[in-house]
Amino acid sequence: MDTGEPSYSGGEDCSDDIRGNIAYSLGFYLVFLLFVFTLCYTSYICNRRMHLQLSPPTTTSDGSDDYHITTLPKGLCDDVISTFPTLLYSEAVMTHNADSETDIHTSNYCSGCAVCLMDYKPSDVLRLLPECCHLFHLNCIDTWLKVHPTCPVCRNSFDFSN
Repeated sequence: MDTGEPSYSGGEDCSDDIRGNIAYSLGFYLVFLLFVFTLCYTSYICNRRMHLQLSPPTTTSDGSDDYHITTLPKGLCDDVISTFPTLLYSEAVMTHNADSETDIHTSNYCSGCAVCLMDYKPSDVLRLLPECCHLFHLNCIDTWLKVHPTCPVCRNSFDFSN
């Protein structure tokens, strides 16, 4: 008895279609992930090459190229830094109080170092920057000025006779 209508047999065709769709989708996602990975890796390689071309390698003493050395901005030399006056914090407070009636916190003589952010103690040795009269711990400002030729607070330049 053939009625002319297609007959479905037990769902085998349906499960084969589902398996085929899953395999096709899985294959598509794997190819897509491979494409994204390749694109990211290519971008990484190109950026790395451009970075290496912008900063030429330096040759070390043994003749090999070293790509990891970075140069810091040039600050002041030790001879120039040593010409800046030093004083004890207790002397700076007494000198400032004798010179004016204003509060110490409203002038350039603050109660703490702007480099290390520590408060001054009366026995701390400070360095006075001549252009702006800002005070800092001796070790803090010496380290700063070896790298930066400016005051850490007001950015006045001391870039003379390196």
